[in-house]
Amino acid sequence: MSLCFTVGGTRETFDESYATEVACLLDNAFGAEGDWEGVAPRRFGELDRDLWAEFRGRAVATLGVDESTNVQALGESGHGVFLPSPLQAVSLRLKAGDHLHCASLPGLRNELEELAKRWELPLHDAGLEAIVREQIDGGGVADSPEVVVFAHLALAANEAVRRDCPLWIVG
Repeated sequence: MSLCFTVGGTRETFDESYATEVACLLDNAFGAEGDWEGVAPRRFGELDRDLWAEFRGRAVATLGVDESTNVQALGESGHGVFLPSPLQAVSLRLKAGDHLHCASLPGLRNELEELAKRWELPLHDAGLEAIVREQIDGGGVADSPEVVVFAHLALAANEAVRRDCPLWIVG
């Protein structure tokens, strides 16, 4: 199964019934979720779920447990949302018994910035897009699974910051 990094409002990202439940849950927990609606979703590639687990493991090994809380917040499955506000990672219970894992987009950006320094990777769009193109063409640094995930995630995070809206990881 694959994961997709999507930037946009809840109602534009999910089907109507699920979107309504998630939007209400976020409104009750954090308020002002409606400010993100009306933003057309933008997707940043699909990746195998195992790649997320590899990225997450390497990020935690590189940064340490205490300095990778936002990457860890979405768990090994990678499902959840990075919200455009500084917040402590939290898991909110949905009606069907599932949980919506929420973490901080600014916190994620800080973690990605530190990973970029330590892994000697770009954090600007042009450099990240080059990594993604290299992955598509095959070869080079993009052969490293954590680098591929880093590039897609960082591109999505950059866009979410520019739009001031959530970054969803869904699959």
